[in-house]
Amino acid sequence: MLIRAGSVLRGRCLATASTRLAATSTSRGADPTEIATFDRLSHEWMDEVGPFKPLHSYNRLRLPWILGTLNKTDLTGLRIADVGCGGGLISMPLVRLGARVDAIDASPEAIKVAELSAKRILPNAHKNLSFHRSTAEKFAETRIGQFDAVVASEIVEHVSDLSSFLSGVARLAKPGAPIFITTINKTVASQIFSVWLAEDVLGLVPPGVHDWEKFVEPDRLSLILEENNCRVNAVQGVSYNPVTNKWSWSSCDSVNYALTATRV
Repeated sequence: MLIRAGSVLRGRCLATASTRLAATSTSRGADPTEIATFDRLSHEWMDEVGPFKPLHSYNRLRLPWILGTLNKTDLTGLRIADVGCGGGLISMPLVRLGARVDAIDASPEAIKVAELSAKRILPNAHKNLSFHRSTAEKFAETRIGQFDAVVASEIVEHVSDLSSFLSGVARLAKPGAPIFITTINKTVASQIFSVWLAEDVLGLVPPGVHDWEKFVEPDRLSLILEENNCRVNAVQGVSYNPVTNKWSWSSCDSVNYALTATRV
């Protein structure tokens, strides 16, 4: 999950949360160890006071961000890919807003939980929400340019081949479609707050969920997206306050950040 530092622990964006893997064990972008970790945590996805608590509250920032970027008050008529969907924590709210969502994850257990939760929370979810155990790369092979928007929230820091993964994400988007990414910067601050403090000291996320070596600097993320025919529009810092369980935009992106890009 992500939690960042700052006032009151502006914590470190429990990137565990969206720890969804958009890659399968046979994909270059996949990491079998990460998949196994999130398989083990899958029963926790819908627990709003459990390990994914920050991810649930993150929707109060993520959804307005997506709507505002698209200049929409709802998402009726739009087809959206949620890459690394985990338990479907953002997929289902997107459906409620009117979108048709294809949710993708490499964790079989996460997909099972997401499907069961969707049936309970959205009785007619099968009409507008489809879950796929797949990777961005594999899924894009037969769906190039089919999506009006692509979301990859709290996933890029969990893949083993970032270039391969982002290539798949970019290929899913239609020309002119936005891509929404949230992740953790690779800095000394993120090592302290997102790994040592959040996992080892405060126990905000299970130990071992994050590998600092996989964290991604905004410049590197931007460069790879540009190499895949995307134009980066904005990079914005994000802060999480674990005391109030609230997210907010920040002028500092040294720990958590959000990036928007457009497929050209």
